[in-house]
Amino acid sequence: MDKLWDIVIVGGGLGGLSLAAELAAPGFAHLSVLVLEKRLTYSRDRTWSYWTNHKHRYSHLERTRWSQWSVALGDQTHVHSSHQYAYATIDADAFYRDALAAVERAQHVQIQLGCEVQSVSTDHVLTAQGKINARTVLDARPSTQHAPGDLVQQFTGWEVRTQRDVFTPSCVQLMAFEPHSQGLHFWYVLPYSPRCALVESTWVSPAQWQPSYESELQTYLGHLCQGTGHEIDYREHGVLGLQSTASDETSVIGLGRQGGTLRPSTGYAFIDTVNHAAQLAQSLAAHSSANHNAWHPQAYQRPRAEAWMDSVFLDVLRKDWVAAPSYFMRLFERMTPDDTVAFLTGQCSWAQRLQMMRALPVRPFANAALAQVWS
Repeated sequence: MDKLWDIVIVGGGLGGLSLAAELAAPGFAHLSVLVLEKRLTYSRDRTWSYWTNHKHRYSHLERTRWSQWSVALGDQTHVHSSHQYAYATIDADAFYRDALAAVERAQHVQIQLGCEVQSVSTDHVLTAQGKINARTVLDARPSTQHAPGDLVQQFTGWEVRTQRDVFTPSCVQLMAFEPHSQGLHFWYVLPYSPRCALVESTWVSPAQWQPSYESELQTYLGHLCQGTGHEIDYREHGVLGLQSTASDETSVIGLGRQGGTLRPSTGYAFIDTVNHAAQLAQSLAAHSSANHNAWHPQAYQRPRAEAWMDSVFLDVLRKDWVAAPSYFMRLFERMTPDDTVAFLTGQCSWAQRLQMMRALPVRPFANAALAQVWS
């Protein structure tokens, strides 16, 4: 008889490995856990950044923290700082090593690399190698298929080393906007030292738009370096869907971006993903081994007010891409740094939400809100 796994996690990226690392704790040794991942090896393929005001499981992996960030449009620049929040970044390979080490220490958790998953169901997974039975299946595979009109955040980043001091290591360049009719385009710079930074060309646009990343980055870096040259140490590229996402089989709980932890209006997902994994582990710990079948993993739930505001915000952006940068500039100009970060991280109060609404122009946002109500 084929083995019956207690938990099968489909996908071993951020969402899948976050949960696997939680379940690697000795308190779950009575369970059998299997992670299915299509890649053959792990390497740095992402850079996760986020605002934080507390320690979390992976805080020790942070490459750098900043207390200052800037936004710019034309000759207008706003520089903000916070004593409450820090902006932090983690390289994906550091996370992978840490999570995989936790999995390798646990005999009850296994990971199967090079596994092509064909379909998932609530009690089994079909792979190219055969059928895998499970009491619980969770899907951590982010969607890679986007309709032409779907909104996506797409980016290409280069970690570069320059021949002279170019960057300000104390301040993240969060958004330096270049207005464009095809989408919201901005430059994102994580400065690790005066001569080393991750520089990204980022677009929020319909999926059909294909930016010229290579030429964009070459031109931008040429301007920054003023002809003194640079070397590229690392490259990354991503396309993140900003529409509502769910597993193809809706009864299977999703993890990470598949489960909706990506914030549509900002593109941030790291903290919500690792927090959701921890919450799932805590709920599972409340069930005894004899009562595992009674465990019903809870899907990630974004507050309704926040989800609605994100939807309205994105509707306004796509109606006028050229005007879109000015909306962000108004937020950073008219709100305090801590209130702005509270909104961007989904931790704001209703008073802070109202402050954000007052900072934005009334007509386009009121029209978009009314359109949502009547749709």
